[in-house]
Amino acid sequence: MSIQFDRARLALLLLLLALLGVGLWAYRGVDSSLREIRATGLQTLLNTQVGTLEQWIAERRHETEQLARSPELGAILSSLLQGRGADPELLARNVLDKSATIGVSGVLVIDSKGGIRAASDPSRIGRRVSDEFLTHLARVLAGETSFVRPSRTGTVDGSAGSIRVWVATPVRGRDGRILGALALGSPAVAGMGALFEAARPGETGEALVFDDEGWLLAPSRHAAEMAQRGLEARMAPPGAEGGQLTPLAAAAVAARTAGGEGLLLDPYPGHLGREVIGAWRWLPEHDIGVAVEIEAGEAYAPLAYLQIGFAIVLLLLFAVWFSGFLSPGTLAALLRREGQKQMGPYKLLRQIGEGAISNVYLAQHRMLKRPAAVKVLKAQSTKEEWIARFQREVQLSSLLHHPNTISIYDYGTGTGGEFWYAMEYLEGLSLADLVERYGPVPPARTAYILRQACASLWEAHACGLVHRDIKPQNIMLCDMRGERDFVKVLDFGLVKQIDGKQTRDLTGVMRILGTPLYMSPERIRNPADADVRADIYALGAVGFFLLTGKRLFETETEHDLTYHVLHEAPRLASECSPFAVPAELDALIGRCLEKDPAARPQAIAEVASALDGVLVHQPWRRDQIEAWWRQNWVGESDPGRRFTAPVA
Repeated sequence: MSIQFDRARLALLLLLLALLGVGLWAYRGVDSSLREIRATGLQTLLNTQVGTLEQWIAERRHETEQLARSPELGAILSSLLQGRGADPELLARNVLDKSATIGVSGVLVIDSKGGIRAASDPSRIGRRVSDEFLTHLARVLAGETSFVRPSRTGTVDGSAGSIRVWVATPVRGRDGRILGALALGSPAVAGMGALFEAARPGETGEALVFDDEGWLLAPSRHAAEMAQRGLEARMAPPGAEGGQLTPLAAAAVAARTAGGEGLLLDPYPGHLGREVIGAWRWLPEHDIGVAVEIEAGEAYAPLAYLQIGFAIVLLLLFAVWFSGFLSPGTLAALLRREGQKQMGPYKLLRQIGEGAISNVYLAQHRMLKRPAAVKVLKAQSTKEEWIARFQREVQLSSLLHHPNTISIYDYGTGTGGEFWYAMEYLEGLSLADLVERYGPVPPARTAYILRQACASLWEAHACGLVHRDIKPQNIMLCDMRGERDFVKVLDFGLVKQIDGKQTRDLTGVMRILGTPLYMSPERIRNPADADVRADIYALGAVGFFLLTGKRLFETETEHDLTYHVLHEAPRLASECSPFAVPAELDALIGRCLEKDPAARPQAIAEVASALDGVLVHQPWRRDQIEAWWRQNWVGESDPGRRFTAPVA
C-alpha cells in the first residue's frame, strides 16, 4: 500500500512537471515565433520608411535643380552672384512663388564664400550661413546637390527660427563655372515630419528620425506626453545624464561613419522610459538615423496569457510540494528508487537516434565518466533473427580495433531484458549529410576519405569479415578532438564471416538487407554469395556519390533500381561531377563498379594503393582540412548538428 501511495505521489509530480514542460515548450515556441514576426515586421516597416524618405529627398533635389537650371531664373541667379545688379528681394520672392506648391518656405542664394546674396527673409541678406551649413556648401560648390538635415540649433545663418530641411544645388554661369548655390528650405514638421507620421504601427509604434546627438528631427507620436512630462525631444531615457542615449540610438550613432542597421528584439528603455523593441538604420549620406519602435507590451502581448497559465502551473506545483503530500524527503526517496535508466555501468542521458529495431542514447560510464553511444534493441524487436543480428553485430565488431572503425566498449542486457551495447560517441556528420549540406566533394578530399575507409575494411577483410552495408550513411567524417576529416566506418549489423563456420548467415531468414543503391549485383542475385568484392563495389558507389552529389542510378522505383544495378552500366563520375576528376580516380571508381566481380579490384589493398597514387598528385592538405572545418563546423553547438552511429 505504501509503495502504491508513493507511486501515486510520484505520478502526480510527473504530471505537474509534464504540464510545466508543456508550458515552457509552448512559451518558447510562441516567443520564438513572435520574435520572427516582429523582426520581419519592424524590418519591413523600416525599409519602407527609409525608401519613402530617400524618395522624398530625391524629389526635393530634383525640384531644386530644375529651378536653378530654368532659363528664366538661371540667368537672374547668375547675374546676382556675379554682382550685375539683380534685385535680391525680387529674386527671392520669384523663387518662393514658383516653389510654394511643393512646400518651400525659405529661399537662399549663397555665393562661393558662404555669403547670403538673396533670401526670402530680407534681414538675412549680407550675412553668412552657419558653419554646419558651410560644410554642405563645400559639396555643392564641387558640383553636387546636397541635402542638409534639420538642425535643432535654428536656421542656416545661426539665428533662431523654425526648423527647416534644406536642399542646396549649384548655380552655374554660362561658361559652366559654379558661382554659388540656390538653397530651398521646407518646414521639417510639415515636410519630412509628415512622412514619419504615416508609419505608426499599432497603438504605441512610431517611426523616428534623429541626429548624431539623439535629437529628434521630426515630432514623436508622443510629443504631447513628452511636453507634459518635461522631457526633451531626444532619444534618451528620462533622467539621462550627459550624452546618454537609448540603446537603439547609441547603436545607430556608433555606426555613423560607415552606416549600418540593426534589430533590438529584447526590450530596452525607450525615450519615454517604457520598455520597447525596435529596428534602426544610419544613413551616412544624409547623416541621420531612422528607427521604428513599438512598446514591448504590445509587441509581445500574446505571451502574457502564456505567462498567466505558466504561473498557475507553478502555483499548483508549489502547493502540492508544501502540502506535505509530496515532501522533499519523500521525493528524494522516490527519485533514488526510480533513478536514471541504466544499461550496465552506463547511465543513459538522452536519446540521440532512433531506427526500426533500436534506439541510440548518449550515455556516460558511471565510474570513468566517459561519454558513449549506447544502442538498445527495442522491446518489440525481440524476434530471434533480430536478436541474433544484434548479438552478431557487437560480437564481430568487437574483433576490430582499427582507428577508422567505430570502437565497441561493452555489451549486455538491461534489467528489463533489453539487449544493448556501448560504442564510442562521435561528433561529426555522415557522408550523406556532408553532400546534402555542402554539395559534391572535391577529388582530393574524396580520395582522402575513401583511403581511410579502405583502412577500416582492410582490417575487417583480413579478419575474414565482409561489411555488406557500406553506404554514405554508414561512414562518418569526424572531429576527433582536433583530428578532423577523420573517417569512421559504422554499423556492422550485416557483417558476414567469409568462412561461415561459426556464424550462420541470417540473410536468407531476413530477406535482402541493405541499401540496393550500394549493393553489388551478386548480392542482389544471391544474398549469401558476397565476398570482399561486394564491399569494393559499395565503396565505388560511395566515391561516385561524393564526387557528383548524385545517385549512381536515377530511378523512380526500387524495382527499376534493381534492374539498373543488375544490367545497366553506370556513368563515369567525370561525366557528372562539377570537378575535374583525375583519370586515375575516375578509372578506379569505374573498375570498382564493374558488374562482374572478377573485373573489379580483387582486394581492398589494391584500391588503397590506387588511392595513394591519386593523393600523391592531388593531396588533401592539413591546411585545407582546417579551413573547411573552421568555416563549416567550429563553434556549432546545436546538438541537432552532431551525430553518432546510425541506427537500424
